[in-house]
Amino acid sequence: MKQWRSLIITAGIGLAITIAATLLLEQYDHKRIAERMRADAQSLESNVRGSLIRLLYAGEIAGELLKMSESEPAQQLPQLRRAVNSFYQSVQHITVLDEQLNFIDQELLNGSEQIIVESYQGNPEQLLKLQQSNDATVFMPAHNLSLNKHDLALFLPIINVEQRYYVAMVVAVQELLKSTIHHHIIEGYQVEVKQNNEAIYAFAGNTELKNEWNAEFTIRVADQQWQFLVWPTPLKFSEMHVVNSYIVPLLGMFLTGFFMLLVFRMKLQQQRYEQLKNNNEDLLLQLQKREEIEQQLAYLSEHDALTEVPNRNALLRYLHERLPELAIHQGQLVAIQLNVDHFKEINNALGHKIGDELLRRLAHRIQRCPVKFDFIARIGGDEFLVVKEGVTTDQQATEIADQLVRIVKPEFYINSHEVYASASMGIAFANDADFDADNLLRHTDAALNQAKKSDYHGINIYNRSHQSELSKRQFLLEQLHKAVEAHRVEVHYQPIFDLRSKHVTGLEALMRWRQDDGELALPEEFLSLIEDTGLIVPLTDNLLKRVLNDYREWLASDHTQLTIHINLSGKQLALPELPELLQTNLRRYNVPAENLYIEIREDLYCSHACQEDGVLAKLKAIGVKLTVDGTGLNFITMKAMQLCPPYLLKISHALLSEIPHNKVQALIADTMIKFAHERGIHICAVGVETQQQIDFLLQRDCLSAQGYFLARPVPAEQVQGMLEHPDQTNNDTPYQE
Repeated sequence: MKQWRSLIITAGIGLAITIAATLLLEQYDHKRIAERMRADAQSLESNVRGSLIRLLYAGEIAGELLKMSESEPAQQLPQLRRAVNSFYQSVQHITVLDEQLNFIDQELLNGSEQIIVESYQGNPEQLLKLQQSNDATVFMPAHNLSLNKHDLALFLPIINVEQRYYVAMVVAVQELLKSTIHHHIIEGYQVEVKQNNEAIYAFAGNTELKNEWNAEFTIRVADQQWQFLVWPTPLKFSEMHVVNSYIVPLLGMFLTGFFMLLVFRMKLQQQRYEQLKNNNEDLLLQLQKREEIEQQLAYLSEHDALTEVPNRNALLRYLHERLPELAIHQGQLVAIQLNVDHFKEINNALGHKIGDELLRRLAHRIQRCPVKFDFIARIGGDEFLVVKEGVTTDQQATEIADQLVRIVKPEFYINSHEVYASASMGIAFANDADFDADNLLRHTDAALNQAKKSDYHGINIYNRSHQSELSKRQFLLEQLHKAVEAHRVEVHYQPIFDLRSKHVTGLEALMRWRQDDGELALPEEFLSLIEDTGLIVPLTDNLLKRVLNDYREWLASDHTQLTIHINLSGKQLALPELPELLQTNLRRYNVPAENLYIEIREDLYCSHACQEDGVLAKLKAIGVKLTVDGTGLNFITMKAMQLCPPYLLKISHALLSEIPHNKVQALIADTMIKFAHERGIHICAVGVETQQQIDFLLQRDCLSAQGYFLARPVPAEQVQGMLEHPDQTNNDTPYQE
């Protein structure tokens, strides 16, 4: 809108200037034309006057010659005629008059007609003037001396000793004016001559500009006034213009258009400048935001989002920068790795929000510790590491650890809960790690593992003996990598029996690691190592594929009522891709989802059951059945079962092992069975090892069980025979796999 307004204003100003310039130039042009016409009229006036003066001069010369002649006037007329006729075409005839102006003789010139008169009949004033003229040449109206009343007579008084007479040279005014004007007028002009408002001569063909553009002058002759009116022809008038009348408007329009274009370009450039300015401002703002984001990302990359203390990346950067300096200057540094004892149980019991808040407040307490640490970092889920330079003895390091124990010990008040926590600590010195950051962290980790064996408030200082444990752990990890790649992590199956019919109703898949010496390692010996590495994902995928492939073969052998049970650890359950892995493999092997039982520990079940859109809800949505390996019933477990009811509840081996001799355990198991029956949850016992335990279960209508007393786990190739002959079990055979 502003751009159009500017263009309109520019057009208006340009139009006004064009009109004003046109008017001024036109006024100037007209002034110049008028001045030129006046100059040309004055030139014509001078020439007419010059012609009259030449006549007077010729008359005076003729008069002088006549005065000096002694001949009669009539005798001198031929001579005078010859002299005048050659130079003055406007003289019509020469008449000689006596002193009383009576006719004496006449000589015709230029083919004019003879006029016979008795005397010159001028008015008294004119006659008196002639008589008083003495010897001066006088112009008088010709009157009766000419047929044209406008003609003039040039009277030459001739006075000598013998006589006095007049010679009148009659001048044809029209011929005089014609010869003078034709000879002297500038080409393109027209002339009209009036005497007493009566036209006596006109040299004109076009009177278009006569009234508007003319120049006037007056010549007085013989008491008569000739009014001359001079004006140009249209062609002459157009040539007289200093400036073409069309050039100025066109030039004005061109300049107006040029300035409009210039204004448009300026406005366009201004808009582009404003746009560029805005873009630059936006870019600067984006750059500022980017710098802020980069600073924030840099901060987040080296700070823990939950506790806002530095993270493992920041710790490593600090150690990589500081340790070489300490090595050069022979300094010392102690690193203390702190781990909250049984933090997982706190999470399971009170929820992750309470656990997160506990970590935040613990970080705050460490920062406010009387010992001013050189660096504090959170390096894991419930692990912190502090660094203190200048500590050189074990006693000093232990004193610092005791300070940390004292700040962790007081209870935490979180959302109306009193939370008691303790921490175990591993201590390592920089010189023992050869001032290497990675070695130092490995040493603190090894010391912490030793400290955690004390269960609560453990403190351990790294020594060289820990190195063998680290080496052994590293060796096991390497062997596990090879075993997973070579598919030496096997699956064995333990049957689940109906205690009344003694038929196999299901199979529980159990992992076994066949080592290089042929011995089988149980999951508790290697699963924790796998969970700490990236092997957990391919291992879980391979486990699902192998189990479902075996199960598909058994279904094809007409064992359609058989169910399959798979145990999942906490790390496996936490895999984001677990639901997709299950769905993909169920479709691939065409296994009904309702035949698959996913078994998890009671503590994992309680921690996940409260999540509405958690992994348990996703598993149930797939159609698989949830199984809980329970050790008893408490408020948390019963609440979890209300929120997310499982399909099957298992009495764990730890609870069943001393039944029926241990009355407390028997009462707990009896309560679990009754609870399951009341809630419509299927019940199963695990780890049956005696006939008394079977009788205990049958008396309480727990009809599903598994254990070494019934059958030991067997490889997949032995399952088919067991299904076909369930009475021929391997429970009496020593467990050799």
